[in-house]
Amino acid sequence: MHWAEKIAEEVIARNPNKEEYVCAAGISPSGSVHIGNFRDVVTSYYVVLALRNMGKKARLLFSWDEFDRLRKVPSNIAKITDNFEQYLGMPYANIPDPHGVCSSYAEYNEKEFEASLKELAIEPDYRYQAKMYTSGKYQDGIVNAILKRKEIYDVLMEFKTQDSDEGERENYYPLNVYCQDCGKDTTKVISSSANGEEITYTCKCGATHTVNVREYHNIKLVWKVDWPMRWGYEGVDFEPGGIDHAASSGSFVVSSAVARQVLGVEPPLFQGYGWLSIAGLGDMHSSTGNNITPDTVLKVYEPDMIRWLFAKYEPKAPFSFNFDDTIIRHYSEFDKGLTQYKNGESDEYNTSVYKLSLIDENRATKVPFGVLSSVATIVDFNPTAVKDILAKVGVEFKAEDESRLERVKHWITVHQPSKLYKLLTAKNQEFYNGLEEEERVAVKKLYDYCLNNEINEKDVQQYLYTVINDENLSKKENMARQQKFFKVFYNLLFGTDMGPRLYLFLAAIDKNEYLPLLNF
Repeated sequence: MHWAEKIAEEVIARNPNKEEYVCAAGISPSGSVHIGNFRDVVTSYYVVLALRNMGKKARLLFSWDEFDRLRKVPSNIAKITDNFEQYLGMPYANIPDPHGVCSSYAEYNEKEFEASLKELAIEPDYRYQAKMYTSGKYQDGIVNAILKRKEIYDVLMEFKTQDSDEGERENYYPLNVYCQDCGKDTTKVISSSANGEEITYTCKCGATHTVNVREYHNIKLVWKVDWPMRWGYEGVDFEPGGIDHAASSGSFVVSSAVARQVLGVEPPLFQGYGWLSIAGLGDMHSSTGNNITPDTVLKVYEPDMIRWLFAKYEPKAPFSFNFDDTIIRHYSEFDKGLTQYKNGESDEYNTSVYKLSLIDENRATKVPFGVLSSVATIVDFNPTAVKDILAKVGVEFKAEDESRLERVKHWITVHQPSKLYKLLTAKNQEFYNGLEEEERVAVKKLYDYCLNNEINEKDVQQYLYTVINDENLSKKENMARQQKFFKVFYNLLFGTDMGPRLYLFLAAIDKNEYLPLLNF
């Protein structure tokens, strides 16, 4: 059984007769949202799909925590403006967009991520928390938290190492108040009315104000009270989060205690998920600008493939997006599994993986990513030329393959420019002069073969290994010879130690283009 189906069964078991199940996710738009945050959304999304496949009504609720405060200036924002620090302490939704495109800093980051979700065919029911708070939707929850502030303090202290302080308890308010003068949360609530509907606060800017909670809506509950309040308000049944949230004193554990002991709310089923990384970049964080966004990944990975990777790995399993040759393996695994799925040869788990990940159930099998990357650079990624080349080796390049070719182009030109192989314009005589006699003989044999034969992929591949391998040597020794001789051929053709799949290249390209480079 797939992991999403197991979670769906648990959700149903907790509340068998609920009319509609709510699976939630939430992200703070502190910067460009990275691909790691996508796991928050897609985990809930797959549980929604599993519930629907079980005949249940379910929806995906996605909250933008845009009423959170700006805590630090992301490095990528610091590069485009030098005065962003003035907004520290203000909610993301109230900060101007430094790019000058959207109405706020929050909206810019939100729209960027929402566009990627749409391309991934995920369209949640969005909640914009600045709008929820400032419209007064949560005023009952805020008043209730003020009235029960000491009870909340007691619960929070259960998870602290220091002892409870009566003076601190008396003065505790689970609120972040944005000052009506400076707009920042550098405030402190100093008193409240008996009915919890009026508070007085001071601010570091020098302001002191008494406000009616039901009329002044620039008030936000602290995170570990805000979260359980919203569980009750939205009726959330399932919500994932980073594995740190489920630690013994993590946000989910503490918030669950507040929910049960103070607010009378049953916490949702929780699933912790592992972190994603990018090779060479380390852990991703939106607030630092050290991230790879879903849009960045979509330029290299097809939407179905991104969905497939997240469906394939259980939530707790970490994995990485690598922009090296690993991507060829990912595409190969995806294509092979897709063929097995279409032929009814997949096991139960992988059948579920493809059912969850395919946007178009009838999508056709495409030309392998590795094949395209081997020939596309030679013709500057021109689709017509690629089609002609592949036709020579019996591979059909269709219209639907062009989007994959575009991703090959982006991958190579942006992330792997060393793979931009171009035929030399003149013989590499200097390199040839340094070859051993055995290597020169191999070059002569390859030249003669290509000169005197019609080249096809299978035959030239077989001939290459006939020239290179020595039947008196072990497999390991012959593999070393293959590396050695392919390096020779590549240097004579491209002036590099690496190159495209040689047999495919030799069969696909007009031999008159490369024969002069092998003729010594």
